[in-house]
Amino acid sequence: MGKMNPTASASGGELRLFAEWMAPADGWTNMRRDQALLEEAAAGAPPALRLYRWSRPTLTLGHRQTARDTTDPEALATSGIPWVRRPTGGRALLHLPDELTYAFAAPRGWAPGVRAAYLQVMGCIWRALSRFVRLDPPPAGALPRDTASPRLPCHAVATGHEITARGHKLVAGAQRWRRGAFLQHGSIPWTVDRALTNSLAGLPAGSPVDAVGLAELPQLGAPGMPPSVPEVAAALGASFRRDSIRRVLV
Repeated sequence: MGKMNPTASASGGELRLFAEWMAPADGWTNMRRDQALLEEAAAGAPPALRLYRWSRPTLTLGHRQTARDTTDPEALATSGIPWVRRPTGGRALLHLPDELTYAFAAPRGWAPGVRAAYLQVMGCIWRALSRFVRLDPPPAGALPRDTASPRLPCHAVATGHEITARGHKLVAGAQRWRRGAFLQHGSIPWTVDRALTNSLAGLPAGSPVDAVGLAELPQLGAPGMPPSVPEVAAALGASFRRDSIRRVLV
């Protein structure tokens, strides 16, 4: 799948890190690799974090969504943007080549359920990104039920477990559980194409897209210099490693 960097011990805290962001792939390949992570976790493989990018703008749909109900087929055809169905749930999400996408999979025992898994994964991501930008407090509450229109894209709906900055969604996540294991997938954007997001969903151009990218936020480092993909990838790997080691030591 990619370069594997196991960390911590083999007593349940080992982390497999797949740093694939240097070789962007198409949507079908990326989703196939995410699905493989889930299957491996269900078979008892140690937790795995995959960090990757996209070779072209691509729309992913939740595994229960249909293109007919969630997109504007004419806009998809006109834009030339492909769509794929991802193994996780959630809403339609436009992935851009400048983002960093994460996929984390873990077997039974890593988290007791959906809410605990969301909070643990988002906590690792929050600690990594807080080195670069000022974030709102990490998500800690219950997961509200999503009752908004199915046509609304991911960036237009708040679900209560996303990482936000100044009240705007920065990082979201969608999950899928299989035989006691889970996969969580989400994007870390540098920019947000609001007009294209609305167009693909068949929404008016001015519809709200309550999302923000890393390049749009005030930086904690050099003014006007957003973190690079390698910097964010390294911070994410370190954060998930620390979490794995802590699990061994507790």
